[in-house]
Amino acid sequence: MFFMSIFLFWFLHFQPRAMSSVVDSEAHFDLRLSELGLSDPFINALKNGGIRTLSHLAFSIGQPNQVLSNDDVTNFLQGLLGRAPSLVESSSTKRLTFEAQTYVVATLRQGLEQQDEAVPRRVAHAERTTRMSALQLALSGVSISGELDPAHILLDKATAMYEQNIVKYIEPSACISRAFEVQGKKESRELSLEKGSLVLKAGSEKLTSPTDTELKVHYAMQRRALAFQFANLMSYAQHNEWFSFLVDALHREAPPGFQRPSLAQLLQCDRAAWTRLASSLSTIRQRADGTYPLGEAPLNLRADPNIVLYLSPVAKLISVSSESSSWRAQPYGSQKGSERGIEKGKTKGKGKGKSSAPSMPAELRGKWYKNAQGEPLCFGYNTAAGCQHSKTVQDGERCPKGWHLCCEPRCQGPHPLSKHGKSGQ
Repeated sequence: MFFMSIFLFWFLHFQPRAMSSVVDSEAHFDLRLSELGLSDPFINALKNGGIRTLSHLAFSIGQPNQVLSNDDVTNFLQGLLGRAPSLVESSSTKRLTFEAQTYVVATLRQGLEQQDEAVPRRVAHAERTTRMSALQLALSGVSISGELDPAHILLDKATAMYEQNIVKYIEPSACISRAFEVQGKKESRELSLEKGSLVLKAGSEKLTSPTDTELKVHYAMQRRALAFQFANLMSYAQHNEWFSFLVDALHREAPPGFQRPSLAQLLQCDRAAWTRLASSLSTIRQRADGTYPLGEAPLNLRADPNIVLYLSPVAKLISVSSESSSWRAQPYGSQKGSERGIEKGKTKGKGKGKSSAPSMPAELRGKWYKNAQGEPLCFGYNTAAGCQHSKTVQDGERCPKGWHLCCEPRCQGPHPLSKHGKSGQ
């Protein structure tokens, strides 16, 4: 027991603080003191004595797994207050100390056990409210509401990055808003492997935000910027500067014979940059002088040829004749396209009106089989069977069969046909 107490003391006082946790949150400690009905002079006396969080209180009186005596509590408070404590003050302090020691043991156990990275630890309510108020004060020109109000799960993910001091890529589609989180969250049951045995535990469906238009990507990136400053990973301005670099490539004039990069290329560039940061940064926590290593690193990649390559203009597809270009504007299998082909066959000569369209699955008849650049779309990705490369190829990327884009005419979004028109797709 003695060595366990020594280890707990070392863990709390000499390890990097996870300021979002309950034991280290000053906001949560203040909330508990007010909920217990303690007076302001009493609270000020605790803070003047250096007791500002539950972790401070846990070792100020006794130690975890040890019964607190009334004499220990009375002597502790008398030293802080300079007088004998009242019965309410003594009992409330004893209760709060028990809570603090219980939280400390639970936090240590949680840190030692392997946790599911897909479900980050939640930021305490009081801590989250305090940080968001400070963030709104710092960004007075930004209204953090509606589409710009980041979801709680997004704030938890960003804070988990800071606590673990590891770079993890949070894709724009995962940067959902708080309103979408409240409306779309569905509880489910799933099997999980814990300590060599299968356990049925409560889970939730992963919510994703559509990123098929530039405006939707803009909102998602803004929410990610707010979440990163909330977690002290980078400033809001630094993230916006990185996003501006990506967007500028979409609107830059392309050379003759080339076309501007697509939105899918922008998302691929963002992913590639964060993959590079994961291998190059040893720490992502805010420095003592207030600067952000993670905020500076992406800006340094703007001149990296391996990253800029993703935003390079794409060569235009050269059409052989006006017939093929006019035919490509029609969906495969449409009656209008078939009639046009027959008419051209009659007027232009034998074989002129025949199309070179590939054979498509029955469920994709009437849909497009090429993108705007004339490159093939993956049929399996848009069918119910799915593509065999879906585990390694993301939405909007290309597999050996073609691009993972929606084959619905005039859509071409980074989602399968089954999700077209759902949740803003």
